[in-house]
Amino acid sequence: MVTRRNFIKRAIVGSAALSFGGVLEGFSAKSYNNIVGANERIKVGAIGVNSRGRALACNFAKQKNCEIVGVCDVDSRALQKCKEAVLKIKENSIGEYKDLRMMLENKNIDAVLIATPDHWHAPAALLAVKAGKHVYLEKPCSHSPEEGEILIKGAQKYNRIMQMGNQRRSWPNVVEAIEELKNGIIGNVYFGKSWYTNNRPSIGIGKEVPVPEWLDWDLWQGPAPRVTYKDNIHPYNWHWFWRWGTGEALNNGTHMVDILRWGMEVEYPTMVTSVGGRYRYKDDWETPDTQVISYEFGNGKMMTWEGRSCNSQNIEGSSVGAMFYG
Repeated sequence: MVTRRNFIKRAIVGSAALSFGGVLEGFSAKSYNNIVGANERIKVGAIGVNSRGRALACNFAKQKNCEIVGVCDVDSRALQKCKEAVLKIKENSIGEYKDLRMMLENKNIDAVLIATPDHWHAPAALLAVKAGKHVYLEKPCSHSPEEGEILIKGAQKYNRIMQMGNQRRSWPNVVEAIEELKNGIIGNVYFGKSWYTNNRPSIGIGKEVPVPEWLDWDLWQGPAPRVTYKDNIHPYNWHWFWRWGTGEALNNGTHMVDILRWGMEVEYPTMVTSVGGRYRYKDDWETPDTQVISYEFGNGKMMTWEGRSCNSQNIEGSSVGAMFYG
């Protein structure tokens, strides 16, 4: 049975659309969905719905006991595109919001999903739990370690469920592999290696241009220091600016390092070293495009993460992965 309390933990696992066609004459599957168990349905608001957020909103909309009742984004184009995509899955009333604070005032919303740029993750999640909402938060959970600690305290203080999007924790094949590791299939696991490779193009040198009429640049910046709008930031390249993003290490590295920590049964490292930089292009990109991070633990274990954003040569035959040595 899916309850409000355990829904956030389970909602992201499944993605299959449900079909109720032909159950009631004259009702479509989507119409039927709206009248069955409405009081038991978890009502979700989606915050930050460009690309990843839109995919999450559609996934939540496909869940049997869930409906998206609000979408929020400072980009009006993303807002409309997400709303249209969700309505194709399930027909119901969906509110539109530009300011997430206005959405959080809606007492009918039980939970929110947050897929904003990184610098908004912790502030948005903290505002959400304070408003009484449960939270599904895209990785990374915060823009800094201290913000993550504040989030944990916030979830505990307001007694709300908060889940970060380490989706591979729900993949059956990964779960099975981790269990095999813990059962000793390769003995004592003392070293883990993870990686991500890609061939991202240059983002160039941005030009200061007027803010597009479809974007609220002030709200987009939110808690970050103010800068003039440039044409190479939104909607994706903010990942590579320290003011808003966390680079490839937390854009993609989060998933792989999490698998290593899970399989090796370690928590906090005793020492971390990192080397890297922006080597491929001379442009506005600030975070490393090439980076190697080593983590040492006090129990005779260590792991590494290698990120190459501008060189797609595979490692162990794969562009992304995690490997255990025992």
